[in-house]
Amino acid sequence: MKLNCIDKKEELDRIKDFFQDIRFYMGKSVLDGMMGQAYVDDFTNPKFAILMVRQYCFMSGNIEEKILKNFIDTNLKDKILIPSDNIKEMIEKIYKDKVIKGERYSIKKNPKFNIDILKEYAQNISSEFIVKEIDLSLALRIKKENYINITDDYENYGIGYCCLYNDKIIGVASSNIFYKDGIEVNIKVSEEYRRRGTATALASKLILKCLNENKKISWDASNMNSVGLAAKLGFEYDSKYNIYKFEDYV
Repeated sequence: MKLNCIDKKEELDRIKDFFQDIRFYMGKSVLDGMMGQAYVDDFTNPKFAILMVRQYCFMSGNIEEKILKNFIDTNLKDKILIPSDNIKEMIEKIYKDKVIKGERYSIKKNPKFNIDILKEYAQNISSEFIVKEIDLSLALRIKKENYINITDDYENYGIGYCCLYNDKIIGVASSNIFYKDGIEVNIKVSEEYRRRGTATALASKLILKCLNENKKISWDASNMNSVGLAAKLGFEYDSKYNIYKFEDYV
């Protein structure tokens, strides 16, 4: 048996129940038909499904070990695997010490923002820095410099802010993955410019812009510093979950 790539909305609708856990939220971009690809074992009666968006691969359902191993070996060795609990156990059994187990942190999707505080944060940035809203030209520069992953087709789907010092990019808060009704935030500040309120200011400006445009904002954290920043801005921590990567691609 092979896995089949989905290209019809009704087929995407059939697998939505596989991905209700909050750890799979970024896969919503695939289910919305906005980004990425989806795979199933059977179009009409799926028992196993995969969502792939950016470097992430979300996996849920029931599948035989040999089929899972073949698909991972053939297609997913360069991805970050985010499996359901039963698939997680299977991956650990199949690959043992050949796969690296890590953690990410889910943030609840119903944040409670204090607009006045966000406005204060947004202005609290060093006068030596220049903050610009990301337009197409700046988006292309961010991508060319490989500074951080941001939304493709930025002119139509992107939203974000960039911080510059002497015309050098030192921080970005931007959409990366996007959905029909909102965005997934991606933030980076260069090491030497951290702990100066830059990430807080950029993220606050992005949140305020999203609220003004009636876009929902999702946050998923790769470390506890990110969890802490999210909490400062009005998000609430939910839970941690396991991810898997292969040594050759770390």
